[in-house]
Parts: sequence; structure tokens; C-alpha cells
Amino acid sequence: MSATTAPAPAPAPESQFSSQQPTPPPPTAESVLSQASRDPSGAASHLPELSQDALSDILGSLSASSPAGHLALLPAVLSLSPSPTAVSAAFTALLSAPTWPSSTLLAVASLLRDLPPAYRNRVPAFLGKILSLLPSADAQDLPAVAYQLLLLASKPLHPRAVLAGLLRFFGGRRGARVRAPPSIARQVEGTVLLNVAFVVKQDPVLAREVLAAVKADAAGALSGFAVAVLLSVARVRRFNEGAVGVLRDAAAVSRRDYRMSRRCKWLPDCMKEEWARAAQCVEKGLLKAVDESVVGREHVVPSIVQVGFLLVEVLDGDRAEEGGLGEGVMSTEEIGINMLKSLFEIHEMARTEIIEQCKFRILSAKPQQSAPVVRLLGCLIRGHPFPMLEYIAHLKELLDYFSFMNDKISTGLISCILPLTKFSHDLKDYIILVVRKAMFKREDMVRIAATNAIVELIIADIRKSEANPFEDSSGSQPSSSQQPETHLEFGRGLFQELSGLLRRCLSQETNVKEVLYEGLVRIVTSDPAIADNVLDFLWPHFLNYYTEDAECPLKSGLCFKVDNAKLCILEPLDSLLSCISRILRIQQNNKCEQPHDANWKCFGFAASQDNEAGRTSSSDLFVKALSRIQKYLRISLPEDQQGQSQEAGSLSSPSEIAHCHNLTMLGIIEVFVDFAASKLDKASDESKEMIEKEILELVDAHSGFERKTSNCREKISRRRGHSGDATDKHTNEPKENSNGTLQKLREKRGKFVDSCLYELSVMCVKQCNAGGYNNSSQHPSQAKSNQTSYLVSFVLKAFLESFKSLATKDSGDFEIKVSEDMKKLLQQIMQLIWRLLLDSNQENGGTKRNMTQGKKNNEGKKDHSYLALACLKELLKPNVPGDYSSDIIEVIVASAPPNIDDVMDAGALDKNDTTMFEDQSTKKVHVLLNILKMLYAQVLSQSFLREFEAVTELILGISRKLHLEQRHLVGSWATDLCGKKTVQSPSMAREVVKLAIHLTPSPDDMILVCEMAAELKKLMTSGEDSSKDSSDAYHIINCKTKNSLAAFYLQMVELSLTELDWSLGKIKAMVTLGYDSATIDEDQPADERMQRLAFEDALYSRSTLVVHVLSSFAHMSLKDSQAEQFLKLTAKFYKLLTRMSKSQIAPKGYTQSIPSLRFQKLAEVTCRMLTSPVYDFVSSVQEDQETPRKGNLAKIRRESKCIPDLIYQIEDYEKCLIQLSKLTKVNLLRHAKRSVARDFRIQDKSEEQQHEDNHAPANAAPSDREPDEDAGGQNTSVGSYDDGNVSSESEHDGNAGGLRAPGDGNADENIRPSIPCGSSFQESKSDSEEEEILARRKRAKTKQVVHDSDEEAEDE
Repeated sequence: MSATTAPAPAPAPESQFSSQQPTPPPPTAESVLSQASRDPSGAASHLPELSQDALSDILGSLSASSPAGHLALLPAVLSLSPSPTAVSAAFTALLSAPTWPSSTLLAVASLLRDLPPAYRNRVPAFLGKILSLLPSADAQDLPAVAYQLLLLASKPLHPRAVLAGLLRFFGGRRGARVRAPPSIARQVEGTVLLNVAFVVKQDPVLAREVLAAVKADAAGALSGFAVAVLLSVARVRRFNEGAVGVLRDAAAVSRRDYRMSRRCKWLPDCMKEEWARAAQCVEKGLLKAVDESVVGREHVVPSIVQVGFLLVEVLDGDRAEEGGLGEGVMSTEEIGINMLKSLFEIHEMARTEIIEQCKFRILSAKPQQSAPVVRLLGCLIRGHPFPMLEYIAHLKELLDYFSFMNDKISTGLISCILPLTKFSHDLKDYIILVVRKAMFKREDMVRIAATNAIVELIIADIRKSEANPFEDSSGSQPSSSQQPETHLEFGRGLFQELSGLLRRCLSQETNVKEVLYEGLVRIVTSDPAIADNVLDFLWPHFLNYYTEDAECPLKSGLCFKVDNAKLCILEPLDSLLSCISRILRIQQNNKCEQPHDANWKCFGFAASQDNEAGRTSSSDLFVKALSRIQKYLRISLPEDQQGQSQEAGSLSSPSEIAHCHNLTMLGIIEVFVDFAASKLDKASDESKEMIEKEILELVDAHSGFERKTSNCREKISRRRGHSGDATDKHTNEPKENSNGTLQKLREKRGKFVDSCLYELSVMCVKQCNAGGYNNSSQHPSQAKSNQTSYLVSFVLKAFLESFKSLATKDSGDFEIKVSEDMKKLLQQIMQLIWRLLLDSNQENGGTKRNMTQGKKNNEGKKDHSYLALACLKELLKPNVPGDYSSDIIEVIVASAPPNIDDVMDAGALDKNDTTMFEDQSTKKVHVLLNILKMLYAQVLSQSFLREFEAVTELILGISRKLHLEQRHLVGSWATDLCGKKTVQSPSMAREVVKLAIHLTPSPDDMILVCEMAAELKKLMTSGEDSSKDSSDAYHIINCKTKNSLAAFYLQMVELSLTELDWSLGKIKAMVTLGYDSATIDEDQPADERMQRLAFEDALYSRSTLVVHVLSSFAHMSLKDSQAEQFLKLTAKFYKLLTRMSKSQIAPKGYTQSIPSLRFQKLAEVTCRMLTSPVYDFVSSVQEDQETPRKGNLAKIRRESKCIPDLIYQIEDYEKCLIQLSKLTKVNLLRHAKRSVARDFRIQDKSEEQQHEDNHAPANAAPSDREPDEDAGGQNTSVGSYDDGNVSSESEHDGNAGGLRAPGDGNADENIRPSIPCGSSFQESKSDSEEEEILARRKRAKTKQVVHDSDEEAEDE
């Protein structure tokens, strides 16, 4: 049975199926918003189907609390042209909300770049709102918001505002910061930095905007985030140079601004604090970037290395000035070194690059740029010696170029590498090998550097053995004899090893020998036990110039020779004797101590074999030789002086040899004075008297050789044709000489030990107390008086040289704390100094003595006073950069004589100003200042120029460290001197005025200059027939001092202009920051605006005082050089005034503010007091040029450049004032005069005839001698000034700053007729006449301007 199935039903038609589907409803506003919460892009596709009412409903539903998907529909809705009312309401709802959720913040930041072009004018408002709400956003949303803003900037839509806002927020400016723990905040910043780096790589245009934004941000203070941004940008090769350049300039400019702010007394205190904060902010930002490079920012490490080395090599001015920054502000070099040190410590991958860069820059850079890199290398070796052991190969490569380096760089390189030799014997051996090669070079400086390297190597080895005397690198070994190749581990062995190289130095030039002798003393000072070896080394060489059998033990004739008419010094005999004497003294002071090799005997090392039986030690031989030389000198010095004085110079070569002989004898006598003074401490009374007598004889001979040396120097200089340059009038020392050998002999004086200086000062005070110094009027004691005077000069010069050497050393211990021995020495010499200063000033007021002898004694005492003041100045020099209340001033004040109060009473000084200070250190400073004031007044009355300059420097240096109120007291005292003292010396008057001005606070200092310039004007414009010789208000201004003081006041004006120039640059940067804040609808903080306004007021006040000073000079009759300087300074000042005026003009699109009252006052004072007198001054100068006299042509050529530039700057300033007046509706030129003066006039007959034919007499321009008429009155409109200056503007457009055409002045006056007060400007010519005048002027310029140059050529 078969089964059957029913057939399947046929499928329904398709049309029937579709008809059964329900039709979807049309989209509505609610459905679109609902879908936008899930799928914003899908919801945006339904927006075109909505009606205008639905679109308005969607816009009306948007608010700050709306979901992000709803806000994402805003660009699509706006593209459909909805109702403007609804759009405005939606924007207002968003912008008026006080806070936004983080989702809204991110959504709005994302949609801004998609806004239709018609609504992009709303972007700045939303951008300002977003940036203002960043501090309240969640930390995890900040990277996304920042990324969306960066995409907006790359659109590009307001990139500068976006970048400035991000830098301000993440940089912590204005109190903004990320609301998260430090670790989370650091991660957020790191993510943002990666986004910035990515966007910069993709968009080079945005990279340029980043650099510009950071530059603008650096004008305030470069933050750590900005530093990290630049380091990231620097990884892009195209922008590497620009990014690291911004960082370098920011660090250097912040240091410079800080120094300038400390120097400008007129700056507000708030601005000084701001620049100190900015300098520290840049410093912290750079160091912070290094510290944070270890947490996910390793990509900026190469940029940090590059920036660090750029900062190390920055040469930004005087190192002494920069070293005195203080207050926690580091120099650029210190910042770079600290960056690289930290990077070397925390990043192993950067160490190789740092060492390679050090090697490259030391070898390729200039010496002044290589020195900081050498210091960096030394810091790395001292701070991280064990990591540096891995780079010994690099150091060896650097040492291979030892012979090709600068001598200071090579010596410094060895010094910084030496600490590493105690960890590496191989490096020490390599240094020795390099030095051996260098000793055979031809260049003297290379051999000097090698000699210094040998000395430093021996001293370093001695210090190493002292630090660990039982260190044995060879392990437990029985004796040194079993290890013949073992390393020599102590200084004596190394000295013996290198004695061959040192012995080679003894056959080198004089300068190499001097370095060797000084180095041997340093070696023996480090290890006195090595003295025997050093003396054994020197004895054979000493025998070349010493003989025991002859009557004269010294072979001084072998020390000099003349080769090819050139004097050569073969042996510095005085340096050799000084070296031997000092080594013997060191050995004698330490002979009771334990020998250096006592610890080595237990290890089987052989002891020294120097003191074998039957052999006389070298020290005994040297003592015997020195005693014999000393005895010979005592006998033969008087005879030698007489014979040498007769021998000194018939021929040229013997004269120079005699001069060298005298210089050498000076050094030898100093050696034996030092040698004799060392015996005074332990000598008995009888022997002490004999030693003192011997010292007096030696000092007497020393004085005689000094006189002969001066005479020989003058003879040699006269023979060479420059006798006036033989000696310095202040120090009586030789100036630069064509024969450098003679000068080098004089540079090595004053090698005295402190103990000997103490004994000499005690002896000197004893001789002065015995009456030999003050009783010089008695004839029987005249010889004793001369000896005492010579001794005083000798001791003071020795102390002066000692203090100078102490000040040049890098010894911070002396500056911070003075040792007891130094205090003892200072007390003794200060007793002598006070005695000389006070006694000499008292005696100079007594009766006259014998004219010849009295004059000689007075000259000697003047020299003593100057030397005493020079010692005091050098003694305080290391103390000036630090705190003035150190031990040195305490010792100086404590050493003053007991009757110092009586002396100050006699000087009519006010002692009450020292009783108001509770601080003892400050009180002692004022006691010292009172003493110096007394000396100042006395040397001023006696006209001692050298002493006066020394006291001035002392008072100025000490007073600058006082508080402002205390400094003002000193300035008032100096100002009283200017008013009451009559000084005839121009130099002394200049110093008094300088002291008064520098110690007077601002603005009184410039007011004082104004008053003195006004008094000076009365003398320099009164004429030669006037009977008035001095000022009534300031007696220091008189006919003899007026020219010197005028030059000084012009210098003060120039200094003020420099400060104003710098200040204008800072104000421009601050104004730019304010405009940038306004760009993103963000108000500038009130404190920043107040700082800027206070800064501007101080600037305008200072400029007004400068106007008063220049106005006084404009009425003076100045010399040619001073007139030229005045014209240049005035032109520079008008250029600064133009910049001030332009800074008051707001950029296009910004609201123009009315200038401040101080600016209006400055414009009024300038136009009324300076512009018109300057034109009169120019006219007088041009009239003086017409007077024929010698040198007038050169003067005309110089002033032909100054006068046109001055006229151009004046008219440019007036043009800016006209523009500012039109914008602000404030008449700033109501006191201005028409400019009728020009640099010169060319009279041309054809042009004059043409001028007469075309112009009526009524329109003729007034002559120069007629009084100028006002350019406008109180009611003159601003537009009249604009019309009146058309001609001057066209002149500068055609020939700015150049020579004027013949009819230039008259044509200008025809276009600008005089304007009566209270009336408006009326044009008097038609347009055709004006065109004819302009064409005629152009023809005149092209036709007649050549005639003047032709006439000058004929005059030549």
C-alpha cells in the first residue's frame, strides 16, 4: 500500500508580504534624543526628517546636564539651519551654567571642531568656558579633553588659545592644578605629553604654534609642564633646534632679568619678587623634568642631555656677577650641571651619551666653553666614581689630546681625573705616559701643563696613602724585593719614579722652572717627609749657580744672556732660593713628627737611604749655603747698590740686564727677609735684636733696588719711545711692556709665610712705637726714620700681595670662618693700618717742616696710607659677596685704637647712628663705616686721589650690603658733602657724586641728578665773562669740575636708558599675556594687572626724570664729544618714547584704553621741556659747524649721522602720539611745537627763484630766528595734528634718517601753516597746488642732495 502526501502550499506573493509589515512612525524629537543616548551617529541620520519645530525642541532640551549623546547632535542640528532664537537659547544655556559634568566637558570639546562655519564665532566662548572648568574636571577625563582640544587646535581653530590654556592649567599657573594625588597627576600629565608629541609629529604647523605658545608662557614663568612639552617637541628633528633654543633662552633670560631687577633701584618691590620667583620657577621646572623622566618619560632623555650641555656652555655675562645671585637662584651653568648629574645617576642608558658629549665638547669648543664641561666631568667623577670606572676608555681617548689642548683646560682635566686614579692603577699609568710625551713637545704651555700634571699626580698619590696607609693592592706579600714590578703606592716612591721628568723641567724655559719650584713646595707641604728627596733632587741644579770657594757665592751672571738683541732669562734665581727656603722651613717645623714610612717597615719595605753614615744631608748643605749667601748679602749689598747704580746703563743690552739683575735682587732680598723673620719667634732677646737689625738692612737695600728698578724702567721706556707708559701712576708698577720677560719677573712677589708676616708686622709696630716713624724731624734719627719707613712699605706690600693671592684662591673657608692664626695675623696688621691711617691724617694738619725733607716724608706717608687702604680693600673683597657680619669685620673693628671715639668726635661725626642697632654685627659695620667716613672727609680735604678712590670703593662695597634705610643714611651723608665741600679735582668730584647717587634710593637718586644738572646748566651757559665760578647749592660743581661731572651725568642717563629699554621689553611681554587672556574670554588676574600698572607707573616716572636731566643738557654749551653723546642719547630716548606710545595702542579687535595720567604727564613734559630745547640745541650745533676751524669737517661728518636720526626719532614719536590721540580722543600734543630745525640747509639759487615765483609772500614760511608758534591749543582737535604731520611722515617714508633736501623745511611749513589757539585747521591750498609742491620737493631731493658731498670732497 503506497503512502500519499499532500502537495506543499504555494508561497504567497511578495507584494502581499510587504503589505502586511507595519509602517514605522515618523521620527520625532523625543525618539531622536532617545536613540542618541545609544547611537549618536544613527540618531543624526534622522535629523533631516525633522521639522523646524522639532529641531528647536532638541536645541531647547540641551543643557549642561544633558547626556553626551544629546550634545553630540549639536553640529548636525546647526547644519540644518534651525531657528536663530533656539540656537542662541541653547548656547546661552550651556555657557551660563556655573559647572559642567566631566562628560559634558568632553562632549563639548569633541563637537567644537565640527561646528558649521557660520557658528564658529562661538568657539572662543566655549573654549574659555572649557579651560576655566578644567580644574573641576575628573582626573581620568583630563587626557581625553586635552586630546580633543589638541584636535581642535590642529583644525586649525584658535590653536594659540588652546595651547596657552593647556600650558597655564597643567603648569599650575594662577592656582590651577589637577585634582588628584601626585602619582595620579603625574600619570595624567604624562598621557597629555604623549598626546602632544603625537599631534606635533602629525601636524608641523601645530608644532610651530606650540613653540610660540611656550615662548609666550615663558614671558611669565616657564613651568615644569612647558619644559616637558618642549622636550617632547625636541624629539622631532625639524623642531629640535627651536625647542631646545627656547629652553636655553628661558633659563638665560630669567637669570638676566633677575640680575637687572636687583640692579634697578626704581622697580617696585612686587616686580623684584616676581622675577626672583620666575627665575626659581624655571630652575625647578628644568630639574623636575629630569626627575620625572624616570616614570614613563624616557623618550625625552636625549633632549635633556642636549639642553643640559647647552646650559653648561651658556656664556651669559660676568661669572663673578652671576656667582653673586644668591637667594637660592642658581646660574645657568649650575642648572645644566645639576641636570646632567641627576640624569647620569638615574638613567644608565644616558651615561655613555653624557661622557661622549663631554669628550666631544672639551676637544672642539673654545676654552671658555670647555671649562664648564671640565667642571661637569669633575663633578661626575667625584660624585659617581664607581660608575665612571666603566668609561676609563673614553677618558684615555680624551687624554690622547692632552698636548693639543689649552693649558688651563689640560691642567683642569688632569685635576678632575686624578680622584679616579685611586680606583684604577691603569688610568694612573696612562696619565704618566701621556705626561711623558707632553714633556717633549716644543710648546711652552704644553710643558707647563705637563709639569702641573706631574705635581698634581704626586699630591693625589700622597693624599691617597694618607687616607689608607695600610692599603696593599698586591695582596699578602713578604717584601717589595720579591715584586720588582709592583706599583709604587706612596708619594715618595712616585716622586722618585717621576724624578727623571722633573729633572728635565730644570733644563726648560724660565716659566716651566717657576711652575716646578712652586709645585715642589706644594708636594713638600702635602708630605713633609719627602723634603729630603726633594732637596737631593735640587742640590745638583743649585750647584750650577752657587760656589763655595769664590767671594761671591752666587753666579748671577749665568742667569741672563742676550741672544740676537733679545734678553733671555736662563734661571729664576729668586724663585729657586724661595723654593729651597720654604722647603727647609717646612722640614724644620715637621722634623719632630713621625716619619712617613714608619708604617711600612713592618711590611718589609726598605727605608730611605738618604742619611747614610759619613754623608752630609742635602738639607744641611742648603742651610750652610743660604747662611753663606745671607752673610755675603749683608756685607756686599751697600757696595753692590753703589756700583750697580753707576753701571746701570750705558748701552741698551747692559741696561736691560741691569734691570733684570735689580728685579732678581729684589726677589732674593725678599727670600732672606722671610728667612730671617722665621727665626724671630724662637730667638733670644740678644739674637732677636741682631736679626731685626739685619732685616732693617735688607729692607733698606730692597728699597734702594726698587728705586733703581724704577729708574731703569724709565730709561728703557724712553729709549723705546713710550716713556709715559713706563709705570702706573697709582701702583708704581710696570705697565704692559714689549719685552714680556721684564714684566714676568715682577709678577711673582710676595711669597711670604703667615708666621713670618706676623713677626714682621710685630717688628714694624715696635719700630713705629719706638719713635722712628713719628719723630722724623730730628736730624740724628733721620736714618732710623728712613729705615722704619722702608720697613712699613715693605710689610704693607707683602700683606697686600698675600691678601690678593688669598682673594684669588677658591677658598670658601676664609670667607665663612677665619682661623685663629689668621685672626692673630689680622689683628696685628690692622693695628699697623689704623695707626698709619689715623696718625698720618692727624699729622697732615700740623706745621710745615723743612721743605725738602718734609715733602719727602709726606710723600712716603701718603704711600703708606694708600697701601694701608689697599690692604683693607683687598681684605674685605672676599667678604663682600657674602654676609658682611663675618669674623673679618669683627677683627677689623676690634683692632681699632682705643681713642677712636675721640678721633671721630674731632671729625664731627654723628655716633648716634650706631646705637640704634641691636644686632652687634650690624653695629660693627656702622662703626667701620663711621671710621671710613672720617678718613673720607680727611683725604677729600687733602686732595689725595689714590687714597680717596680706595676709601670710596670701601664705603660703596660695604654700604651696598646694608638695608635700604641704613644705606640711605650713608647716601645722605655723601649728598651733604656734595653741597658743602668745594673740590677742585675733577676725578675726586666725580667719585663723590658717584658715591652720593649710587647710595641714594630711588627716586631720590635721579632727582639728585636733575638738581645737579640744573645747577650745572647755570655754569655751562653763563659764558666765559661770568663772575660765577661755582654753584650755590652744590659747591662741588665749579668751573674746574663741570666737564667731568657733565660726562658722569650723561653716563647716568645712558645707564637709565639701558634699564628703560629692558623694562619696555618686559612690559610688552606682560601686555601680550593680558591680550592672550582676553582672546579666550578669560580675565587677567587682578594681581597681575596691578603689578603691570605699578611697573608702568614706575617706568613713566623714571622717564620723566630723564626728561628733566636731558632738558638741562639741551640748554648747555657742550664740547664736541659731549654734544655728540648728548645727541645720541636723546635720539635713543625718543626711540624708547616711541615704543612706550606704541605699547599704549591696543591691537586690532581689542578695546582701546585711555593712557594713564603718568603717561600723559610724560608726553606733556617731553613736548614742553625737551623737544623745543633740543631743536634749539641742534640749531646752535649747526651754526657752530659753519665756523671754519681745524677738525670741523670730521665733526660735521659725525654729527651728520646723529642729527638726522634725532629728528627722525622725534617726528616718529610725535606721529605715534597723534595716532594714540585719535584713538583715545585725548590731546597728547597740546604742548608740542612745530619742528622747524633740520640737520642742515642747502641754499640753491635756482630753487629759491622758483620758490619766489610760485609762492606769495603771505604764505612764506617763518625764519628760524622767529619764535615758534604752538602747534595747537587746549581746544585743538586731534585731527589737526594728524593733518599737520603729513609732510614729516612723507619725509621719513622717502628718506628716513637721511640728509634733508634744500627746500625741505620751507615746503613742510607751507603744508603746515601755524594754527591759532582755539581754531580748527583750514586748508589754504588746493589739491593741484599740493601736488605741485610735492613734485617740486622730489625734484629738489634728486637734484641737490649731491652738492654737499662734492663740497666735502673738495675740502679734503
